[in-house]
Amino acid sequence: MNTLSVSSYSVREQLGPVDFTFVDPSSGRDVHISFPFTKDLDLSEFPARAKSAFGVDAIETVAFQFAGLDDPELDRFAAALRDTGVTLLNVAIDAGDLLEPDPAKRGADIAELQRWIDRFAAMGSRFVRVNPGSPMAQHHRDDLPDYLVEALRDLGAYASERGARLLVENHGGPSSDPVWMTRLLDAVGHDHLGLLLDLGNFDALLLPTMALLFGGQDGEPVDPEQLFASVDLTSLYAGIEALAPRAELVHVKAHTVDADGAVGPVDLARALGLLTAVGYDGPLTVEYEGSGGDPWAKSARVLEVAAAAVEEVAR
Repeated sequence: MNTLSVSSYSVREQLGPVDFTFVDPSSGRDVHISFPFTKDLDLSEFPARAKSAFGVDAIETVAFQFAGLDDPELDRFAAALRDTGVTLLNVAIDAGDLLEPDPAKRGADIAELQRWIDRFAAMGSRFVRVNPGSPMAQHHRDDLPDYLVEALRDLGAYASERGARLLVENHGGPSSDPVWMTRLLDAVGHDHLGLLLDLGNFDALLLPTMALLFGGQDGEPVDPEQLFASVDLTSLYAGIEALAPRAELVHVKAHTVDADGAVGPVDLARALGLLTAVGYDGPLTVEYEGSGGDPWAKSARVLEVAAAAVEEVAR
């Protein structure tokens, strides 16, 4: 029986400004990005609102939606989980770069990841997701350094000791290559690491998604439906099929919900059918990636379509 949940990232445009930093792989320098979203509610209000709006008893959140490890909102969020009885299924932690070759820098990143794991494991999070390198990194199919494998083994053991399961996600860079990801999972070992399979985070969609986030080549806004209309998703479905047997958690990713309620560009019925074919009955989290309009209504529609697809393929 699939547990259904919704990520707070789906309604990010109502949760206030977002600032995060990543390392530009070409220059090695920190790049800071800000999205000046309006603030209509606090993150600590999300558990109750999600339970009411979506009818779910489990949610996900994203570490960079908090102001830092000392953000008082973390304690309020933990209290809200207790008060509502909502389960924290997973937290996406985007700190650091485990492919950083400098031992001192990598060590500092691992220490920061451990502190985030401490905070969310204490809230009862079932999973904690980290990145196996920067999502902005270039592909290096054969580059699987021992220090990355060692870091993930150590973090996996660290999370397990605190009652959480460590996951990595196909999330840009080399992680969106199913061959590379399979090699990584095998090298680290199942005892220390599992897979969060995101239905949309493969190369066929990542470049168009970057255009949506940051504008086209001239920085002008991009029309999502027009952008995705000509995208060939053949390789995306192949990637889902290749990684489906390893999945322990799945992000049901949608970028658009049109006026008629059609969800795209990923065909969720097809994608979830590939999961069912390998016996996947684990948790599903809606992660609505679109912008504009009412994100609660659009996320609810994605959840509805996903639930219907699961019911259909189970018949």
